[in-house]
Amino acid sequence: MDFLPSRSPRFVRLRRCAAPSVLLATGMLLGASCGSGTEPSAAGECDRAIVPYPDAPTQTGDVADVHDPAIAREGGSYYVYSTNDGIPIRRSADLVHWERLGRVFADQLPGWAREAVPGVQAPWAPDLSFFDGRYHLYYALSTFGSPRSVIGLATNATLDPAAADYDWKDGGEVVASQAGSPYNAIDPNVAFDTDGQPWLAWGSFGGGIMMRRLDASTGKLSTTDTRLHVLAARPVEQAIEGAFIIRHGGAYWLFASFDFCCRGASSTYNVRVGRAEQITGPYVDRDGVPMTQGGGTRVLVGYGRIRGPGHNAVLVDGDREWFVHHYYDARENGRPKLQVRPLLWADDGWPLVGWPYDGSAAGPASGTVAVAGQWGYWAGSEPARSVELVAGGQAKRCDAGGTWSFQAPSLTLHWTGAAGAQTVSGVVSADGQHFVGRDDSGRVVRAYRISGS
Repeated sequence: MDFLPSRSPRFVRLRRCAAPSVLLATGMLLGASCGSGTEPSAAGECDRAIVPYPDAPTQTGDVADVHDPAIAREGGSYYVYSTNDGIPIRRSADLVHWERLGRVFADQLPGWAREAVPGVQAPWAPDLSFFDGRYHLYYALSTFGSPRSVIGLATNATLDPAAADYDWKDGGEVVASQAGSPYNAIDPNVAFDTDGQPWLAWGSFGGGIMMRRLDASTGKLSTTDTRLHVLAARPVEQAIEGAFIIRHGGAYWLFASFDFCCRGASSTYNVRVGRAEQITGPYVDRDGVPMTQGGGTRVLVGYGRIRGPGHNAVLVDGDREWFVHHYYDARENGRPKLQVRPLLWADDGWPLVGWPYDGSAAGPASGTVAVAGQWGYWAGSEPARSVELVAGGQAKRCDAGGTWSFQAPSLTLHWTGAAGAQTVSGVVSADGQHFVGRDDSGRVVRAYRISGS
């Protein structure tokens, strides 16, 4: 919701943040001991089982200082737009290597911005969509700690700067907020219903996530349907923002970023999701808790060098879906960077966010993949520890034993130990080297292959 200058002349987002609660020790996150309630001997064994987090691959080229990415594909190129002076533009042919292409606004801001929002320094959180024959770029204008915010619009016939008809047209103000408004007019996202009708979601922090219908011919709020829909809110914690809505499997999915961004390596941003039958909600999480009451099923949390991942976009690219977000690199003093991951779907129909994409095979495993062997395994932001999947279906962990079963791409583990019984279900990657799933409590569980078939 708020901004503060960072590396001059660049700017990145800063919101009201709690004191950092995550520390580093020998390059790994300190988390709860392996399996609360275990005996001291088991705890010691779990300490000995700690393994490094994988050095997750990330995108290459000009990917630093990318915050709040929006993505689209035109022809053979992918384009990412992000928060900063004039809305920087980057392009890639493969989703891995990115080059800088300039920015949307030559003068850093549209001409009307400073009068509309005194003190504004840079556009925030762009959103990119295509309808009515043009690309629509929505963005936010605001200042640190102020409820005076405006969502603006620019349109273009193409994203290719070399095209003859490439020209960003200023569309002006779309929605605004001020002191006393029930929302803060930032973090726009356009979603489409089954009729192709565009809707605009926006909002941040205490005001929650809102939605209004758009007029497709103008790109502005509808004057015939003026109902304001509340999609999500956190009545106690408040920190929720960065909505992105897609349709998949006959349902609408609302992704939102919880907790605090913009504290570098101490950022606690994480992405959660809810499901609805109608684009306007109600959205509920995997446990049936409404997102208007703080509900949200975790899909991406920080680990290792990847801190505070959030403000995602989703690109539907043929038969694949890509989850695009920023994170703060703990090895580079918390510098924000771009990351692209495959979006996967579990047997229960809920989304999972895969491993950072490096150009190798993406998506779920086929029936030829074997999973027996030693894996580095962790839940949430716990330390990674070694587990063994023994051929024949036995599973071994420092504080628990159990069984595993695999029917590509789905891997299910049943653990039994001092902390009680628990089931973990998820998806193995196409190359058989990674796993992502959830446990019974909804924590994101990840694993990477250390050795084995």
